Amino acid sequence: MAYHDYYMRQIEDMGRMLGEILFMKVQAPIPDFDEQGNLLESGLLYRRLCTMLDARDVNGAENLLFEMLERYPEYDFLRVALQFYTDLEKWTDAELKEADFSRQEILEGMREIQKYIDARQNVRSDALRGDG
Repeated sequence: MAYHDYYMRQIEDMGRMLGEILFMKVQAPIPDFDEQGNLLESGLLYRRLCTMLDARDVNGAENLLFEMLERYPEYDFLRVALQFYTDLEKWTDAELKEADFSRQEILEGMREIQKYIDARQNVRSDALRGDG
């Protein structure tokens, strides 16, 4: 049980930190449309990930998520990534095991998201200084 509690605390702390970095609340829904009514790629991705999670294809969903982040390391996609791992955090250990996934993998995924956030912030800092 201590093993489980350790990972739960680590995941919660990482999620809280990443949420603060992105200046948003994780509980806020991922929008499907922008203010003009245009379909958002990030919203479409999130719906697709949710469908894959419902089918217990967590590994496939995670692979798709990182493929998209490689192409679009933007705020909206980082927000989807954070929500993805927050959703997974709520799964029971039995559900994770059934999907061949673990709490450690959730934590590792969140750490990868942190790298994308750090890289994005470095690019923004360079642009503000005139380096980029």
